[in-house]
Amino acid sequence: MSITATYDHMQRRVVARVEGPVTIDQIRNHLEDERQEPGLAYSEMIDARAAVVELSAADIRVLVAWLRWLGERTKLGPTAVLVETDFQYGITRTIETLVEDVCEVKPFRSELDAKRWLVW
Repeated sequence: MSITATYDHMQRRVVARVEGPVTIDQIRNHLEDERQEPGLAYSEMIDARAAVVELSAADIRVLVAWLRWLGERTKLGPTAVLVETDFQYGITRTIETLVEDVCEVKPFRSELDAKRWLVW
């Protein structure tokens, strides 16, 4: 699995691609890389269509806690997640609901719809 990210500091955007199995540790590492870049406040498009989600309910709670912790310390930009499967959509939708008071995370099946939502 890999999460690769490209930062556009002029446009304040991040484009990330996720391929293969994805774990909570890899997601946390990605968020930490964004924090160090710095890019957490940027709008982000995550293409997770080639990802294999390996997150348990406990992992989702950890991710939500991590996003809340980050959100208390810095502004978090909106994140559009491109998904392929119903399972990916459901996981992302669950996360969206659990962090809606801290940040915006939204699943999309269409890249065009995601870009429109991000106002790209």
